[in-house]
Amino acid sequence: MLPQHLLPALILATTVTTRTLFPNTNHYDPPTQLILTSPATTPFDDPDCDGTGLIDPNDPNNHCTGDGLILPTPDPDREGFRFENPSTDCKYVSQMHIWDSFKILEKDMSKLFTLIHKNVSFTVVGHHPIAGHYTDLLHFYVNALRRVSMLFIDHADKFEIHPQAIHGGCDSRWSVQEVQFKGVMNSGDYFDIVNVWVTRWYRNQMVEIRTYIDAPKIMDALQKNEIWWNGTTTRENWRYMPGPAGMPDLKELEGYMGYPDGTKYED
Repeated sequence: MLPQHLLPALILATTVTTRTLFPNTNHYDPPTQLILTSPATTPFDDPDCDGTGLIDPNDPNNHCTGDGLILPTPDPDREGFRFENPSTDCKYVSQMHIWDSFKILEKDMSKLFTLIHKNVSFTVVGHHPIAGHYTDLLHFYVNALRRVSMLFIDHADKFEIHPQAIHGGCDSRWSVQEVQFKGVMNSGDYFDIVNVWVTRWYRNQMVEIRTYIDAPKIMDALQKNEIWWNGTTTRENWRYMPGPAGMPDLKELEGYMGYPDGTKYED
């Protein structure tokens, strides 16, 4: 006979083995559920949650988290956003400050210059015209952010920023954000993209950033809206736009110019 003090371990092993061998079973038998903590001290899901941990996104009971915890209360002042950690007693930066930092750029891009450190290490991941590593804020702003923001200048009032998820922060110097950018481009096309920002914070500023964006959407937006890059028959070519190779020696080229008989232009 198995000693009594080994029975709990056997029950746990049997439960884990059953879930491992038959992971897709829908059978749920409350009497055999292993309770590791007291129900009086653990905030479980609502009674109408099935407790399997599998959530159908179309289920009307999609408030069930499957982990025994009730979802955080929506913040009515921040578009109903649910903060994983609503604490303001933070070593680095609160999740609310992170939310506000992205949202405020929707109407006031100048705030960028206090929210991101001037010597930021900024990496735009991918293979597209604005990808690469920037060693300071001004180069990132001119070569990337301003370049993209100008695609919406004709419909600036319709540009929107909506933080979708925030992880980390507070007592962690690193945080991860999913941010939705929406708007109408100068071309009239609708724009909707979600970027992922991985950020390191110091004194309420972002000092290191890696961002992941939808490269095909960015490339399509640039092609449709940057007339200087995407030439059309309506463009007046009064500026030199040599491309990555840079300018040739104009004096040398001017020296070649003249009439077929070898005489030079008087002007």
